[in-house]
Amino acid sequence: MPNPAKTPLLRDDPPYSRTTSRSSMSAMTPSQIIKTFVLMAICFSANHGAVTACLGLSSSRLGDLTFLDADLGTWQSGALYLSYTLSAVFGATLIVKRLGARDGIFTGLVIYCVYVSCFLLASIVPDTAKWPVAITGALIGGVGGGFLWTAQGAYFGKTAEAYALAAAIPKEEATAYLGGIFAFFYLFEEVVLKALSTLITETLGLDWLVVFITYTIISALSAFGILFVHKFPVEVDEDDSKPLCYKVQSATRLLSTDPKMKYMIPLNAVFGFAAAFLTAYVAGQVVSRADLDNYIGVFTAIPAGVAAILSLVTGRVAKYTGKGPVLIGGAVAFGCLAAMFMIYPEGDSWAFLITAFTLMGIGRSTFEGTLRATFADYFSKDLEGAFANIILQSGLSSATAFFLFPHFGCSKDSSSTYCVEYKDGSYHNVLVLELVVILTAVLAIFGYLRASALDRKEKEKDRLAKEFANPV
Repeated sequence: MPNPAKTPLLRDDPPYSRTTSRSSMSAMTPSQIIKTFVLMAICFSANHGAVTACLGLSSSRLGDLTFLDADLGTWQSGALYLSYTLSAVFGATLIVKRLGARDGIFTGLVIYCVYVSCFLLASIVPDTAKWPVAITGALIGGVGGGFLWTAQGAYFGKTAEAYALAAAIPKEEATAYLGGIFAFFYLFEEVVLKALSTLITETLGLDWLVVFITYTIISALSAFGILFVHKFPVEVDEDDSKPLCYKVQSATRLLSTDPKMKYMIPLNAVFGFAAAFLTAYVAGQVVSRADLDNYIGVFTAIPAGVAAILSLVTGRVAKYTGKGPVLIGGAVAFGCLAAMFMIYPEGDSWAFLITAFTLMGIGRSTFEGTLRATFADYFSKDLEGAFANIILQSGLSSATAFFLFPHFGCSKDSSSTYCVEYKDGSYHNVLVLELVVILTAVLAIFGYLRASALDRKEKEKDRLAKEFANPV
């Protein structure tokens, strides 16, 4: 039996032929395509690794300043995700289509540098100036993040088309393979950069100022490096004659017109809720309660490390089982993370915390690779709008969680085991947080199954239409 990876697509009208492909990689070999894709992944991941490292440190490094029951780190993270979400909804797709995928990534990375540098500045200025510095940096950085991921999704989809053509394999196989590669570099570099803070402060005994100087330099150099990545030609916008408002709302329009999209919301939302729960409560409160603040870099590196390893596995598994079982497994992992603290709210031992961060890594491995590859498969006709929806759905969930979770208070006289004291002396009901994550995980599983069924029907309908139009 011939190896399917070596067999050309035997179709009269292959969907990724040289005449219909949107890529400019037609003269490149598969290995050349992989090389430029890997370079993109390395530069993108270094910059974003610095961002996520700072995000993981926000509550621990800025947590001494509080307002309305929430610390500065939580407010800053909420502002980042809110700006990130609004950017994706209002204009990200238009910006990416105007700049092109490569230059969209470059611009987003440059703006992300502002968010990283605000931590450096906040380490220098007095406490009264930390609030405006931190919040302003988050709002500006979120704008870049909104179209950065939209541009990355477009670049990923176009590269997958080109690689599928060059390697003579189905596009679904190409997206699974490239998704695994990207997720590995993205998560591996995040591990390194998150652990770097512990290395600098604990092993080398240097100040936190050195940590943020290092992150700022890395984010700037990686943004510059993206200019050496292959650049796709900017496409002619078929909607160029339509009003600006129409083009700006590409993400919300896809959400309302494609029935599959609404069923994918819980898969993105459960990641957003779980990430906020881990950052604001587990990393921000439980780790501090256990007097392990100096090891926060190690703890926050665990999810990325686990996800980096699993991303190589899930990409291969998805080739044989399909992406569905992988995505369902990720939703289960997110649910188990919250369930752990529902069973034992005070869980602050090393073993308990390592298990919690590991579960986040298992779930995240499916989100960063398999879920994005699934979106490229399901919504290939509008990649910018599809990946903007990932940002819209996960970002809005995280922003909502960061802003609302701190306000589920309780009385210190309460006998409930879920009434937990935060490090600022206030008391919070953490059961609500955990139930939100668990219920969303359940909805994610059923939502995916429904979206998958709709996708199969659409593909069967398209196949029959082609057979009718081109009878043998």
